[in-house]
Amino acid sequence: MKVIIICTLFISLINTPLLPLLRISAAEERGLSQMKSAQKEVYDAHRSYTRFHFTDNEMDFAFQWLLGSIVNGGAEIGEAFYVAAHIEDGNPKSWQDEWERMALRKELRARRALDAGHLITARQCLLKASNYYRTALVSRSVSDGKFNTISKKVRSCMQAAAPLFSPAMIYFEVPFAGTVLPGYYRPVQQNGTARKTLLMIGGGETFVEDNIFYIEPQAILRGYNFVTVDIPGQGMLPSEGLFFKKDTEIEMKAILDVILDFAEIDPERLAVYGISNGGYFVPRAATLEKRIKAIVVSSAVVDNYLMFKEMPFSKESQEQIDSWPAFKKAVTSGVTWRWGLEPENIKGQTEQTRGFQFNPALITCPVLDLVGAGEYVNRETERQQQEFMAKLGSKNKTLIVTPEDEGASSHCIGENRSLMAELVFDWLDELWPE
Repeated sequence: MKVIIICTLFISLINTPLLPLLRISAAEERGLSQMKSAQKEVYDAHRSYTRFHFTDNEMDFAFQWLLGSIVNGGAEIGEAFYVAAHIEDGNPKSWQDEWERMALRKELRARRALDAGHLITARQCLLKASNYYRTALVSRSVSDGKFNTISKKVRSCMQAAAPLFSPAMIYFEVPFAGTVLPGYYRPVQQNGTARKTLLMIGGGETFVEDNIFYIEPQAILRGYNFVTVDIPGQGMLPSEGLFFKKDTEIEMKAILDVILDFAEIDPERLAVYGISNGGYFVPRAATLEKRIKAIVVSSAVVDNYLMFKEMPFSKESQEQIDSWPAFKKAVTSGVTWRWGLEPENIKGQTEQTRGFQFNPALITCPVLDLVGAGEYVNRETERQQQEFMAKLGSKNKTLIVTPEDEGASSHCIGENRSLMAELVFDWLDELWPE
C-alpha cells in the first residue's frame, strides 16, 4: 500500500535567495486554525479553508466549486466574479436570480452563434449556460416550481452542446426500474478502436452534467474515453421516485450492460471514479461487479451511517438547525430530498443511511483514494480511509492526501481540478501503460 502526502517544496539550485513567500494575516491564520479544529470534531463536507469571496461559508463553498470548473469549460472568471459581485451575501434567492440571469445571457449568445454557424463559440457558451443554470439550482427548494424548469435547462443546454464536440459527445439512457438513468459518452475517437475509459459517478448532490465539468476534458486530453451516468438519488431522479439506495451494484450492472457495448470502450481497461458519496456508491458496487477493473474515490466512505453521525445535522439539535444560515439550510434541504425524506427533515438523513456499508476485502481491483488535507483532519474521515486501505482485497492500493498549500484541501478537491486530474490519470497511466 502506498500512502502519499503531497507538500510543496521550494528548492534553490544556485544558492540565490528565494523571493519572500506570501503570508496570510494573523487573523486569517487564527481563522484557519479554528476551522481545522472544528473539522476535526465535526465533519462538514462544505467547510472551506480559503475564503474566495463570500463571508457565508456555504455560499463561498458553492462559489469555489463553480470556480473549480473554469479549467474544464464550466465558467469564465470575469462572468463568475461579475455575478458574485451582484449577489447579496448569504441570500439564497439572490444567488438563484443572478446565476440564472448569467445563464440566460450565455444561452442567448450561444443561440446567436449557432445561427451564424460559429460552432465553437456556440458550444463554449452552451456549456457555460448549462453550468450556470446548474449553479442557480444549488440553493433552490425542490418545491419551487422553477426547480424543474431550470433543471431541464441544465440538460437541454448540455444536449445542444454535445454534437458540437469533435467527435460528438453522445447523450444516452440506461433503462432502469421503469425509467432511465441519463448519461453522456464522449470517445477520444469514434473509430471503433478500444481505449482506456473512465466512468464517472457523482455524489450526494450532483447532476450528471456536474461530472463533465469535473474531469471530462482532462480524460479526453489524456486519451481516455469518458462516460458519466446519474444513479438513483442524483440529478432529477428523485422526482421519479428513485432515491439513494445501498445496493449500488444493481444500477452499476445496468450501466455496464449498456456501455460495454460501445465499440471504443476496452472492457479490460475500465476505471470507475466516485466523488463525495460516490466514495460509497462506487466501491460498494465494485465488491460484486468484477467488470470494474480499477476504482478511484475521493474519498472512501466505508460506512455512510458512521460518517453522517459526525456531520452537523447529526451532531446539532433541531433548534440549532432551525437557526442555521438560510443558504446552508437551503442546500442541505435539497440533499435531504435525495434520501427519500421531506426536505425539512434534515436530521433524518443519518438514520436513512443505516446499513450503507461495504466490505473492502471484497474489492480486488486496483484502488486510488484521494482525500483533501482539510477533510483528512477529521477523525472519522481519517479512520475510514485507514480502514479502507487496510482491509482492501487488492494489493495495488494508494492513498493520497492532497495539499492545503496548493489549494487542494477541500471536499473532492473541487477547487483544484487540474491537480486532482493529474493524480488520477498519472496513476491510471502507470496502471495501464501504452
